[in-house]
Amino acid sequence: MRSVAAAICLALCGCDSVHALFAPRARTAAAAPEIAMGPWLLDPAPGQITVAWTTAEPAKGRVWYLDDRLAQEDAPRTDHRVTLRSLPQDIEVRYRIEASPPVAGAFHTEPGPKSAFRVLVYGDNRTNNGDHALVARAAVAEGARLLLHTGDMVVNAADEELWDRWFSEEADLLLRAPFVPTLGNHEITDNGVSYSRFFKQPSRPAYRSLDYGPLHLVVLDSFEVAAGADPHMGAVSDAQLAWVEEDLRGVPEDKHVWVLVHQGPFAHPAHMRPGHGGSERVRLAIQAAARRHPIEAVFAGHEHFYERGEVDGLRYFVVGAGGAPLEDPDPTFPTVEAAHKALSFVTVDVCGCHVSGKAKDIAGRVLDSFTLSSCKEPCGAPVAAKGGAP
Repeated sequence: MRSVAAAICLALCGCDSVHALFAPRARTAAAAPEIAMGPWLLDPAPGQITVAWTTAEPAKGRVWYLDDRLAQEDAPRTDHRVTLRSLPQDIEVRYRIEASPPVAGAFHTEPGPKSAFRVLVYGDNRTNNGDHALVARAAVAEGARLLLHTGDMVVNAADEELWDRWFSEEADLLLRAPFVPTLGNHEITDNGVSYSRFFKQPSRPAYRSLDYGPLHLVVLDSFEVAAGADPHMGAVSDAQLAWVEEDLRGVPEDKHVWVLVHQGPFAHPAHMRPGHGGSERVRLAIQAAARRHPIEAVFAGHEHFYERGEVDGLRYFVVGAGGAPLEDPDPTFPTVEAAHKALSFVTVDVCGCHVSGKAKDIAGRVLDSFTLSSCKEPCGAPVAAKGGAP
């Protein structure tokens, strides 16, 4: 009898089903959640960039890049920002976000001082998604490496559905190039909460500056809530005026300095309304900046048309025909050099000391051409060694 029991025990112990029944269960990793909005690329800087996206369920954000490098968050959250570091200069970087399904994209890192690259300037989409989609689709074909947005992405910043629609229409652009926006008056319809959530660095004001290759970009806040702005009237604090002058104090002479702002220093609609046209406080800020470094161009929006002009040597652009209902410019105003009522955007090509650009409509027709900087040195020429023999 004992021999029979022993045989049965041995048979059971060798059975795979018994082992599976009593063996400890292996833990399976939880599937990464689906991406709700995004991704988009923020805060380009030498050697790094930040990938942002949202999910409905909390999770630790994880991004693979440069084949085998992993960057990840330290805790689960629904609004994700993962910084990719130690990026070589002027190369294409492919990245992949762990999600269900995974999302992959690619971007170019910061260009060298003599590299050729293209910048896209556009704005005032206002979630007029039919026309906004046409502008975004046409802009993708331009192959820009940096996106500058002049503000007013959605008509009501408190409406999550409008943001979802905006990110969907912008998806092909945001996947491939860093995005630098400025705060528009429609972004403060919720006191700037959504703008801060999606685009701003925590605990910092909406005005800031950054360097991108040979560019020094100053981003002004023409609707500064702390200075008393509301969605119908802009405001700029004395602190911002002081900051912009100090910011340009140490910028090298050979940098191209651009200003990005929603309500610019000058604009000439055919039918003037309260709170529109140029901003006197922005003019003061730019005058303060120009005391420290020449300003090559100011890119603004707020008015829903394209305008280019020059006042006292300051070249300014109104780029606000990105999908919002179009308005009529006044092409007869003395300082206006070009003006068009058309869904449109601007591309600017930079190569060393050469800067030129075009305004285009959604059919690819060139509405305007301009040159901001040129020199005798050919595009892409190597930097001359300093201190050598003449």
